Amino acid sequence: MATEIAAFNLKDGKRPDDANSAAGQVLRDTLDTLTQQKGFQRAYWGREVENPDRFRLFVDWDSVDAHMDFTKTETYKPFLDRFSDIADLKNNVSMYHANLKPHPATEALSDHVSPATEILMVFFPADYSEADQKKFEDDLKKLVAVIEKEAKTYTASAGGWVVEEVDIPGTSEKGKAYQVLIGWQSVEAHLAFRETQPFKDNIHLLRGAKDLKTLAVTHYSGTQVTSGSGGVGDLGGGNMPDIQGEILNPQESGSKGPKTRADGTTTKNNDDLKGVANALHKERVGR
Repeated sequence: MATEIAAFNLKDGKRPDDANSAAGQVLRDTLDTLTQQKGFQRAYWGREVENPDRFRLFVDWDSVDAHMDFTKTETYKPFLDRFSDIADLKNNVSMYHANLKPHPATEALSDHVSPATEILMVFFPADYSEADQKKFEDDLKKLVAVIEKEAKTYTASAGGWVVEEVDIPGTSEKGKAYQVLIGWQSVEAHLAFRETQPFKDNIHLLRGAKDLKTLAVTHYSGTQVTSGSGGVGDLGGGNMPDIQGEILNPQESGSKGPKTRADGTTTKNNDDLKGVANALHKERVGR
């Protein structure tokens, strides 16, 4: 399983959020084609909060090969041509794959649970060792545990290594990258937590990573699309893994309150989540 992660600039201020608009119909057609492909699982889309002309798309596939097979079909060029009515597919395009845990990362990516998602990329040298990768993952888990415990406005998270080498911002180098997704009740909630003592006491677990090149962060509010949902964000059913990757107890899966993990700990109560990302701040490097 793999998640395609893409970003495009929208043309001429196109806003596909309104399903009844021309841009909305283009997006609906594009997503309808996508959902019919072999190996497609689900997708999430939304515009960046800091840059509303920047469109974000996350697509869960059975594998990277499943996505690449789609690019070789006769359907692919018409698919791109239709999407290009609203998106610039020639300039400032970003596309890569990541092995996110948990999979699916629905709770972190969909506004059903997370009205605002922090999209954080962490960049390392291309020769970053497996031992260093393991140390980074362990430290990141510690930081997420602190956030989950201390931030009442935190909702969910997911993360994983990017499959391909990617361009490191501000350099001419390529390197490894780790994709972090953290759900919040709002962008303001994320920024407020950055000012707290628990954040200040533990952010070294991220910023102090060995051979860290740079960080890049933005936010979006995501709508989920599943096969047959027509782009309306159908969440479907089934037991969902939570932010630490354990499967939630089946008897708890329909509850609106805190959920119990297999290890006996609980997730945050999401009953009062409302709205979408509601604060703007300029995209920055760093958290």
